[in-house]
Amino acid sequence: MTFTALEQEAIVLNAVMGMVDDMVNHTIFCLPGEKTENTNLLPQTSGTLRQFAILLRDFLSTVAGRGKGPMPFGLPRPPNGDNATDNTTLFYLARVCKNPLIGTNVDFLEIQTHSFIEWLECSAVVPNVWLANIEVEVNLTIKRIDFIRMGGDIGKHNFLRLGGQAARLRKILGENGVTINESQAYAALPDCWDWFHTHLFAYHASTIAEFLNNIRYAIRLYVTPTAKSSYRVTGKIDDYIDRYTFDRPTEIKNEFAWAQYCELLNSTRHKPNFPFFSVTQSLKSQF
Repeated sequence: MTFTALEQEAIVLNAVMGMVDDMVNHTIFCLPGEKTENTNLLPQTSGTLRQFAILLRDFLSTVAGRGKGPMPFGLPRPPNGDNATDNTTLFYLARVCKNPLIGTNVDFLEIQTHSFIEWLECSAVVPNVWLANIEVEVNLTIKRIDFIRMGGDIGKHNFLRLGGQAARLRKILGENGVTINESQAYAALPDCWDWFHTHLFAYHASTIAEFLNNIRYAIRLYVTPTAKSSYRVTGKIDDYIDRYTFDRPTEIKNEFAWAQYCELLNSTRHKPNFPFFSVTQSLKSQF
């Protein structure tokens, strides 16, 4: 199948909306209540925090075809550069911002997308990280996206499927002046869970949720004018409910892409399931 640029944009934006809806909601987080500024978003339980980490790991995973097959929906392969976020869904969201097609004003979405990318690419400095299983203590410098990915994988998989993260841990520790072997890397993974998930990720969960929620609202703001202008009533379901559709752009020929486009536009017709909020600066000052 081939996909036009407009079809790709609809698919990417609706996919991002769906992933954010799965991550930032009242099932995983407690609602902030009346105080939506300078607040702290609390997970419902330690289990929902773990679920959030796993879902976020999927969001920050590489978009790829099966095996050596083509990329899904004709999307381009990301560049082989130094930015870890190029191998995530955010790369394709940033691509939409460079060439917006569904809407016209993409400024807020571009700001939120690049703010999250920059935050993820920054390195955290974590003093006195004690990996008890291998008796190593280190003042650790690590990219935020790295400890988020590692924590998400450890929370999801048994060590039999953590070979990639064991290798990544050896590389990160090597960059911090600590050399370990493969066996030690596996042994240190439970300690990494304590540091990367229970400590660092729990601290940043509110801030990450704010980034994601801002992106959700930004997508909504971007597509709402088109949703309003292309809305068409086609009949009546009953005395109170209209049957409706949206004008179909000529560039959208694929039926799956058309369904994604309609779902994306239709999402603007109901109230968001989570309020707009901002997190207190005291939860943004460390790591």
